[in-house]
Amino acid sequence: MTAVRRALVCALVAVGLLATTAGPALAHATFLGSTPAVNSHIRESSGSVTLTFSESVQILNRGDVSIVDGRGVQVDNGAPKAVGNRVFITLKGPLVPSSYTVRYRVISADSHAEASAYVFGVGTAKLGEPLLAGSGGLTDTSPTAIAARVAELVALGLLLGLIGFRMLVWGPAVERAKGLDANDREAALAHGQRLFWRAFWGLAALAGVAESLVLVAKSAVVFHTSILGAAVHPTGTFRLVAVSRFGDYLGWRSAALCALVVVGFLTWTAETGGLPTAGRRGAHAVMGLLGVTALTMLASQGHASQAPFAPLQIAADAAHLAGAAIWIGGLPCLAAVLLRAPRALPEGGRGLASAALSRFSKIALWSVVVIAVTGLLRMLGELDSPVQLVTTGYGRDLMLKASLLAPILILAQRNRRLVAALAGGLTPTTAKLRSVARSVQMELAIAMAIVIVAALLVAQIPGRG
Repeated sequence: MTAVRRALVCALVAVGLLATTAGPALAHATFLGSTPAVNSHIRESSGSVTLTFSESVQILNRGDVSIVDGRGVQVDNGAPKAVGNRVFITLKGPLVPSSYTVRYRVISADSHAEASAYVFGVGTAKLGEPLLAGSGGLTDTSPTAIAARVAELVALGLLLGLIGFRMLVWGPAVERAKGLDANDREAALAHGQRLFWRAFWGLAALAGVAESLVLVAKSAVVFHTSILGAAVHPTGTFRLVAVSRFGDYLGWRSAALCALVVVGFLTWTAETGGLPTAGRRGAHAVMGLLGVTALTMLASQGHASQAPFAPLQIAADAAHLAGAAIWIGGLPCLAAVLLRAPRALPEGGRGLASAALSRFSKIALWSVVVIAVTGLLRMLGELDSPVQLVTTGYGRDLMLKASLLAPILILAQRNRRLVAALAGGLTPTTAKLRSVARSVQMELAIAMAIVIVAALLVAQIPGRG
């Protein structure tokens, strides 16, 4: 069996596991208990009800937390208060014997909604079924919300990967490629510069659209409406940005992207006015730093922010995302070089493609090392024991994500044999480069599956606690 077929079989097995073992996607501020307790009876009311969650929560709509009697009449004062991981609901007055429903919808510290209801009784009243509020609307686990997160991860990752490829791969490859004369080198730089800026502006626009989609989807989740309703009536969206932790980090992430666009515009203006280059290293370093900052803001609002040793976990998650971005985001760039260079430069194109492949292989290897180390650290922060890898939906999907690396490593090993031959002085044929490009494209397709699994993990409860 060829390496490509082995990789395809591994990928199909992993996808099958996703369909059979993926756990349900749930919100993250787990309800731990209450006073009065769920389904309990109390002799008389104490004047308030307290809800306790596994992490800090916010209430964006006062009507999202309420207590009603058996006839649906509200008995609280309509002013619930969230303090840390507790919610306090003050009653209007003493409760008469009846069955009471406590309804809540809160936003967790890692930006996900948690909603449910339970009953308790006063006196000898028989407990009834919970009287649920008709909230409706989008949920964090809906396909639209997950698609928004996938678009965000893909846009930010490809943007950072594009910058990293030009600075770490393309420039050194053009400089060191064998068989390029001065004219070919200048033509390669001009062609690469033109393609880079076209891709940069396209991805910058995609990132802006993706962040807007994430904001509208989150607004639809919080304010119990459809994504179209949230887009048409943005009042709730403005409130979400203004008063929530999610809005804070979205604002910082958007600021980093705006700064990236400004630096990109200045760099693009400077480059278009002079001779073609492989990129201004200082400017690209700043652009890369801003891309990493955007990913760090993404890590700061998720699971890592609530894990033990949160600063270390956030740093590990940001490094994990950055490593994946440089590797996955560089794959389409490498495929473009392998396919275009031999056609654009008949004399030295194959040598340039070989130099780019050799350089990218080294960068990709270190990226995978970073992904593995930080992934292990993140796993230790989200799971209490190795048993949770098989007993929780989060753990099983984590294993699935890791298993999808197997077919990629098979393809990478195949390509590394060619890289070793290149180091020995071999200049590959155009057909061989096309074959490698097809492997890179397959590698990219499997990597996209990893991104989708990562978006699913964001919507699941970790095993810790």
